[in-house]
Amino acid sequence: MMKKIALGVTALLAMVSIANAQTDKGDWMVGGSMTINTTSGNSEFSLTPSAGYFFAKNFAAGALVTLKFQNIEGTKYSTVEVGPFARYYFDLKNSNFKPFLHADFNFGNSTVKNDFGKVNSTVTSFFIGAGGAFFINPNVALEAVAGYNRSKIENLPPDNGFLFRIGFQVHLLGHEVARLKGN
Repeated sequence: MMKKIALGVTALLAMVSIANAQTDKGDWMVGGSMTINTTSGNSEFSLTPSAGYFFAKNFAAGALVTLKFQNIEGTKYSTVEVGPFARYYFDLKNSNFKPFLHADFNFGNSTVKNDFGKVNSTVTSFFIGAGGAFFINPNVALEAVAGYNRSKIENLPPDNGFLFRIGFQVHLLGHEVARLKGN
């Protein structure tokens, strides 16, 4: 029994020690996050796929799309937003964990349905926060990020507050992407 435990711990340590974060200039990241929020009579679900390119070591910029569905006291909101993001990772010595700063700005369309009908409006939002990426292998990271979010739907008061996202990113080395393209 002790041999099995020792072997398992050794294998886990080996996996962790060979995993290194891929955040060098020329690398790519593709992934996303999701948010689920339920309270009495209200619910929200959002999915945010993203893709980015590392323009410098630890600095990525790219685009994301947010698909959000809300039901607030019988009023249904569906929102589609698109926009740029920027992210900076911090290196920790000999660690599979990389803290980061993240900011994004989005614009799009929101549809509101209630007993009085359906209304389409423009929406803008921004998010600024900090988080961390835990690399479970050399190319895949589980992420969590928390921060301040502000959304403004045309003709409605702004929605400000704390937002927590959880997701994952697949990190591709620049030479891996070139090989996939056939270069």
